[in-house]
Amino acid sequence: MNICSLYNCCSALKKTDCIEIELMNKEKFVIKKANDFSDTEKRKFKEIVLSMGEVSEISFDGLMEKNPILLFYPNTKNIEAIGALKVPNISYKSKVFTNSESGLNKDEFEYELGWIVSLNQKKGIGKLITKALSEYNSNIYATVRTENIGMNKILTSLGFRKTGVEYKSERGNYKNILYTKSNYETHSTSN
Repeated sequence: MNICSLYNCCSALKKTDCIEIELMNKEKFVIKKANDFSDTEKRKFKEIVLSMGEVSEISFDGLMEKNPILLFYPNTKNIEAIGALKVPNISYKSKVFTNSESGLNKDEFEYELGWIVSLNQKKGIGKLITKALSEYNSNIYATVRTENIGMNKILTSLGFRKTGVEYKSERGNYKNILYTKSNYETHSTSN
């Protein structure tokens, strides 16, 4: 297993099947493709995600079949938090980019940041997980409820841009904001 500083191994992350990363000599996590985790580890991840009530079991299973990138903090045995880079369904991604009126090409964004869950409220874990996942791939997006002030601040602090307009969710009585992070120069935003 490779151990390296997050700031020095972004390229290694993309080339290595299994990575355990040590941040600032104290924080560790495991990140790799879902298919590289054991069935038990994937089951634990699923239980945590489903317990939050944000996704149905059928939707979760369908997204897992696309082999997303999963992150466990600090490891798969003593889980304190999780996160993922999901490979979204084409129809969902189209709706997000259309409803947000972003004007961006949805096809430039392979992954959607999501399923970020902290099992304890240790300060900074959400940001740590979001940072690690956002550095794994350079062209990603995230949707966040407008009232989730903490995640809105985290994404902005990590270089994500609020893109387009707030839009009503199809899953509930709330609005979402689209955030994107990419290498493309023609990145339009609105506030």
